[in-house]
Amino acid sequence: MRVAFFFPLAALIAFAAYLGLRSGQMPGETEIINRYAVIYLQTAPEGAAPTDCAATTHPDPAVRMVINCAHPNGVTTTFYAGPRGASLPQPTGPDL
Repeated sequence: MRVAFFFPLAALIAFAAYLGLRSGQMPGETEIINRYAVIYLQTAPEGAAPTDCAATTHPDPAVRMVINCAHPNGVTTTFYAGPRGASLPQPTGPDL
């Protein structure tokens, strides 16, 4: 009878471990670009498309990638993503 008590507890511990491992994973480049493309589409003028966005690497290791979204009318929106995909302010410094 006591064993049946521990099955739900074991399942809860396994589920918590799964969530912990999942939250510790680094997002992929495509996932980061898609996240910023959604933000771009919310703020861009009419005629914007997710395919307007492309990413490049940055020489600063604190910046994982630079996402540039170029609207057909010529306006470019730039986003900087950190190592885990978090939004960063525009880097400043002598080597930029």
